[in-house]
Amino acid sequence: MPKLGLEMENGTLLEWFVEEGETAEEEAVIAEIESEKTTAEVDAREDGVLRRTFIGKGETVAPGTPIGILAGADEDIDDLLAEAEADLGDVSKGGESTTESASAETASAEAVPETSGTDGESTEPAATAAESTGSAAATKASPRAKKRAEELDVDLAGIDGTGPQGAITEEDVEAKAEAKSGDADDGGEVRATPRARKRADDLGVDLVAVTGSGPQGAITEDDVEARAESADEGGAPQTDEGPGARRTLLEERAFDGMRRTIAKRLSESYREAVHVTEHREVDAGELLAAVDAAGEALDVDVSMTDVLLLALSDALDEHPAFNATFEDDTHRLYEEHNLCLAVDVEQGLVTPVIPDVGAKSLSALAADRRDIVQRTLDGEYTMADLQGGTFTVTNLGVLGVESFDPIINPPQIAILGVNTLGDRVVMGEDGTPETRRVLPLDLSFDHRVVDGADAARFLGTLADNLEDPWSLLPGEVAATREEGGASGPGIAAVSPPRTAIARSTDGMSGTVSTGGIEQRYGDGSEPSPVDLFLGSLAACLSLSIRYQADMRDVSVGEIDVETDGQPESGSVESVDITVRLDAPEADESTLDRIVEYGERSCHVAELLREDLPVELTWERQGA
Repeated sequence: MPKLGLEMENGTLLEWFVEEGETAEEEAVIAEIESEKTTAEVDAREDGVLRRTFIGKGETVAPGTPIGILAGADEDIDDLLAEAEADLGDVSKGGESTTESASAETASAEAVPETSGTDGESTEPAATAAESTGSAAATKASPRAKKRAEELDVDLAGIDGTGPQGAITEEDVEAKAEAKSGDADDGGEVRATPRARKRADDLGVDLVAVTGSGPQGAITEDDVEARAESADEGGAPQTDEGPGARRTLLEERAFDGMRRTIAKRLSESYREAVHVTEHREVDAGELLAAVDAAGEALDVDVSMTDVLLLALSDALDEHPAFNATFEDDTHRLYEEHNLCLAVDVEQGLVTPVIPDVGAKSLSALAADRRDIVQRTLDGEYTMADLQGGTFTVTNLGVLGVESFDPIINPPQIAILGVNTLGDRVVMGEDGTPETRRVLPLDLSFDHRVVDGADAARFLGTLADNLEDPWSLLPGEVAATREEGGASGPGIAAVSPPRTAIARSTDGMSGTVSTGGIEQRYGDGSEPSPVDLFLGSLAACLSLSIRYQADMRDVSVGEIDVETDGQPESGSVESVDITVRLDAPEADESTLDRIVEYGERSCHVAELLREDLPVELTWERQGA
């Protein structure tokens, strides 16, 4: 079992891609494994035959534990076998060095196993099976089975193993414990493993009708599933019956792989850390202006996330207690700001690390962030990319989320949630209402380590940095602001109110004014009101899609959105939307996601919903 990084404690075998006795070429994938943080493939280091496997699918062992032997078809593997079995705690009969001899088990359960020397000669056994009193060293068993035997006080001697090469599995141990305790349904008439009982409850299978194939005739999980399948073939749907309810099973998805690892880590985090979340809204006007100015002044695409990370790093400088981990009752503070950025991949969220953010320029940070995000989306990240994080940022704003309570990424003590940009009406200096762009933030922290007041002060520093980020940016970016560059003079933080005024003087034409800009409509040569709406929808979609692409660091050139209302006259009954993207380097699944989320976050598209409240009043001119 390879060690996928310093923090790896256990590895689980997900799949063998080569069977025992099959040939594998050098660099061919022979197995897939999973650690606490990721999955990886095990490649053959040379041409050979998979002569022996020591653990089966789903078994978990520590790094360095032998999982198999790949060697030449005629190569002597006695030394390798002895070394591996010593590491596994097995004492096997001499001469079982090939898969052919391994399958020929002839010793009885009462026979005293012999130890095998490195030269293949048999030696006297160190103890009898009776003297071992259930010791895992006297019987071939998986590491998980040995641990389970200790927990249940079960003697491994005398158990018929059902695993690879007759090895005892965890299920075999549980079946033995079940038989030993006499704990069975219907007065002991049904013998089944704990997993089989749970599976039977899940599938609604009566254990009395199941024939057991496990040790001592115990019913196994496979027996239960086979019975359920036979019932399905007979036309009886698997259902859960309850008072006034019927649930028909649509699909079952195995909870394994990375999803299981994520669940385990987050469950541990939620159980152990005292989670508290504080929320704060930040005026985003200057932040957005700074992003525009940086994009114009620098030779690299800069996103809002890049500027936010710079502001966060500066806040961590002032509040180092949050740039830390908590393990073994020790609060460890770190000098480098190794910021984890949550990335949404098919298997779940992955948090690659952008190392030492405080030492990077904005250009270098933007380039490094774009690179690690793209490699993560492409599945090309390594364990090294996931290690050493000191603080995590997760952004659900791209999905339109307005507020959430992020769960801390252990052993870190804090995580920042970023939400979708919104609009808030505030009173301006002249006493008139103004609309401002705001960015809601959620900070979850471990209350065992830092207090609520500490978190409030940290959020306050971060808010100050985001509302006035210019001092954190390169001089050429600040100069663009002073010259009224990318966003025009002053780079105003105030956007015009969402008010439109239409005026019709006579006939079927008129003007509509919004944001101080007047547009004619309806005289035959100008757009109709429906045309104006379709144009607004197309404009909003194009900007929303652009925003989603920037958030995912996907390079997109022109974005054309065509909205076609049908029929050509009268009331609109349907709208067809065609999006054309200039993105030759992006794959189809990525673009599909960008467009989907762009539509979800388009404010004009939201106006199409039927439940939007609209209140109509009227008054006389001059009244």
